[in-house]
Amino acid sequence: MIEKEHQRKVAEIQGRINALIRQIQEAQELIHQQNRTLAREKLVGALDLQYIAHEKRFVGNLHVRIVLMMQKVAATEQSLKAARAELLEAAKARKVLEKLKDKQFRRWLEDLEKKDAANMDEIGTQLAIREMDRAAGEHAVLEQVE
Repeated sequence: MIEKEHQRKVAEIQGRINALIRQIQEAQELIHQQNRTLAREKLVGALDLQYIAHEKRFVGNLHVRIVLMMQKVAATEQSLKAARAELLEAAKARKVLEKLKDKQFRRWLEDLEKKDAANMDEIGTQLAIREMDRAAGEHAVLEQVE
């Protein structure tokens, strides 16, 4: 149960990393599109310097966003590393508990088998005593008859 909680935490952190990486890729693609558009449409004929400056600021802001998202990815990867370590510890704890349960069950089963064997020995002893008493009783009756 605890292990599943840690698995969910790892998956959630991994999902955040994947979302950040997708955002980085989308921003990079947008930069490439803007550069292609600028080269194809705005750098021919009369140059609109104001538009070009605006476009460069926009692309510069995208670069800043990418850097910030990469920093978030790095920080989130540290959280992921810690969450994976916690998951590993939870898995180890579960395995230890399973081994202890198995060992305790085996011990209980051995005790049960010993008790069953002792009970069977007792039953066998009582049957043998009864048989000896019966045989002695029959023998006594035969001696009296003779």
